[in-house]
Amino acid sequence: MTTVKSNREIWGVDFPLGGEWDAGVTVPQLSAEKAGRWTVHHEADRFAVYFHYLQSGEDTFLKDFPLTEQGEVDAKIFALALCSKGVQS
Repeated sequence: MTTVKSNREIWGVDFPLGGEWDAGVTVPQLSAEKAGRWTVHHEADRFAVYFHYLQSGEDTFLKDFPLTEQGEVDAKIFALALCSKGVQS
């Protein structure tokens, strides 16, 4: 398993406000409506994980995490876990 690192650990600077981190894309074999990607957004008061449906363009909020370096890492781990399982919402 790959270690998930914060933006600061990788680049030496905090994850930028308004920034987005892509955890991956899932294209289901049975239903194009459920194809999409998982992202972590740095919002003003939280790190938020969303699922973005590719066909409709809708974003579904899944969970938020505290605005800390550990919160950023936890949000990334959560998004990666959902992506690997193919869970949309």
